[in-house]
Amino acid sequence: MEFEGREQSRLELVALPTVDGRRGLDRFSVALIKGASSFAELFDAFQQVGAGQVANGRSFVTLDDLNQCLYTSGHAANEHGFGDDLDYPDDDNAEAVDTYEAALFEATGRALRDLGRMVAWEQLRGELTTSETDIDALSDLNRQPDLLLDDAHVVQCLPGRHDDDLLANIPNGYFSVDWNPFQLRAVVKRICERHNYVLFGIGASTLGFVRQLDSTTDQDVPALVEDLKHLYGQQESSAWQRLEATLATSPILILGYTEDFAHLVE
Repeated sequence: MEFEGREQSRLELVALPTVDGRRGLDRFSVALIKGASSFAELFDAFQQVGAGQVANGRSFVTLDDLNQCLYTSGHAANEHGFGDDLDYPDDDNAEAVDTYEAALFEATGRALRDLGRMVAWEQLRGELTTSETDIDALSDLNRQPDLLLDDAHVVQCLPGRHDDDLLANIPNGYFSVDWNPFQLRAVVKRICERHNYVLFGIGASTLGFVRQLDSTTDQDVPALVEDLKHLYGQQESSAWQRLEATLATSPILILGYTEDFAHLVE
């Protein structure tokens, strides 16, 4: 996979937990990727880790701004009460914490799939306030995904096989001007089920998808772009044509889910 901006590699791939006990984010963390010089290198390293974890579940990777992603994820989980019925163990030994983190993942997944809390695709129109600058940024992020590189990226391996499992492990969308976890699930469901993508990553401001097509399936890029216009508005922006051209040749789709995702291209 080739993208713009490849530089000399200083990639470091660290298996988690480490011999000195570093666990990563939680019990589901299996690797740390540091020093990726391009998005292509990051994605290849992620796929390498994921291939070795197939028997254990499905793998995901963090994208832009790991620290901010975790900060807002914690607040989003509290805001929506995902762990309200769970008590963090008084005895925080490794086994007790593992049990708590597994229970929190299950509880969050149940909440996201609760029919009474689900958000319909039709409800998403206009939920993210945008300008033409945001559509320009959306096009730029897909053309230059190197903009998503962080100092470190964590690979998570989750026991489920669904696209929204990552949202159950790292729920996000805390601020009122962003898509919340239930809106994010509606976006993921639409993009994956209608347009043959799978979710592979989440950052502080972005979601990452990769297209899964076989030789008998055509990619309807114009239909995808129409769905993105439903999400982001700004129907007359010339950036939509640039984005369509990029998506016609790239298997990667990057979506911004926060009000300020355009800052990634500044």
